[in-house]
Amino acid sequence: MRRTVKIWLLALTMFAGYQLQAQDIHFSQYNAAPLLLNPAMTGVNGCDYRFTANYRTQWTGIANFRTIAASYDMAYAKKKSKGNFGGIGLSIFSDKAGDSELSTNQANLNLSYTILLNNKGTQTITTGIYGGVGNRNVNLNKLTFDSQFGAGGFDPNIPSRENIQTNNIWYADAGAGLLWNLNVNKVTNFYAGVATWHFTQPNLSFFKDADEELFMKITVHGGSHFKVANNIYLLPSFMYLHQGPHSQFNFGSLVRWSKSYSYRESTSFFFGGYYRWKDAAVIATRIDISGMSIGLSYDINISKLTRATRGNGGPEVSLIYSGCFKGKKNATRFCPVL
Repeated sequence: MRRTVKIWLLALTMFAGYQLQAQDIHFSQYNAAPLLLNPAMTGVNGCDYRFTANYRTQWTGIANFRTIAASYDMAYAKKKSKGNFGGIGLSIFSDKAGDSELSTNQANLNLSYTILLNNKGTQTITTGIYGGVGNRNVNLNKLTFDSQFGAGGFDPNIPSRENIQTNNIWYADAGAGLLWNLNVNKVTNFYAGVATWHFTQPNLSFFKDADEELFMKITVHGGSHFKVANNIYLLPSFMYLHQGPHSQFNFGSLVRWSKSYSYRESTSFFFGGYYRWKDAAVIATRIDISGMSIGLSYDINISKLTRATRGNGGPEVSLIYSGCFKGKKNATRFCPVL
């Protein structure tokens, strides 16, 4: 266990100096949205298929910010005996931000392929790709402009005089990822991944002849699962995002109590927290019952935005269900323990 803890301390110091903020949506329970974390996570789960749903709202003291996501993924050509296998999945998300109801909606199709790196099937590497279509729109009727204010105050009938070409944009998107996974034994697991998003770098500006490029994003993430005491397990993890001039670093851990190391053999209870560097502290809890996982978390804002938000943070709910097709056995040796 001491060696495992030392590995985690080294990994955290590598990212501790980076600033926050990224343009894309994000969840504090990032492991509960695996297809939005890394396309190489597609089809890499405890058995054959997985469904996820996520809901987040934040900063209600300023305006309404709401994010919804869902995904379904499954493994294919995954035999009971050891062997390479593929994965396919679909993920969608919808994000609405601020008084202008700025909305970003996207649907992605993911494909992956997992290769066994040893004869025992305890070490794997997975490559994944995604392609999708997105939409960005804004409600111009919710906005006010300087030119619309006169001696009598605000008049919505006065033209805004802004060079707005459209309030609705469609774009194509694509990316790829890589995931490494190692099961040292039945209770000790390590995984790490990297992904690149937005190869197409579309222009998302509503203004004519303006350029608001969706920057490429790099995601680096990792985690592990190991036993620390009788019936007690630790699940440390981290996620680092870099997108254009912005970056974000999350790290933390859940503590798991269960009578069995296997997620599908007994009920597990989780409690812990995460830290989003210079932005928020996150408290989290979760329960796993027979393939069903329900997670709750709450962001406590500690940034300079605290005064404006009046202490309102970000509640988040996650749901994951994974299962096996009829007649097939659980293949946990192929997957990270999230």
